[in-house]
Amino acid sequence: MPCSNCGGDVLRFPVPDSVGDYLPDDRPAATLCTNCLAVAPADDAPAEYPDFTRVSDAFPADGETAAVVACLLALLDRLVVHRADAERVATEAERRGVDVLLVLDRLAAEDALDPSLDLQRRREQLEQLI
Repeated sequence: MPCSNCGGDVLRFPVPDSVGDYLPDDRPAATLCTNCLAVAPADDAPAEYPDFTRVSDAFPADGETAAVVACLLALLDRLVVHRADAERVATEAERRGVDVLLVLDRLAAEDALDPSLDLQRRREQLEQLI
């Protein structure tokens, strides 16, 4: 199934239990576009986490932790609406050892990606929250 935003390839991943309550959709899985980084809900969760470093080395090597970061990307699109939830998901990522601001910087600088949102601007807004 290609990305509905840009037609790129997507990674399907289970939504980690630790952040599932903070997402606007309660489905057990989501997809991450390998090109534009758009995140969309999905009905069927795979048994294992994919290798998110196929998208970018900015993602953590641990699949579940990378999925937490991907879930944060889903909330950044409408940060004003999901402010409190984004803060909670970012806190969960940091609890797992991720510097979320650095990850966003690295994703924004990645030439091979064409993010659907302005990651630098969202990073600045998120920095004010956490």
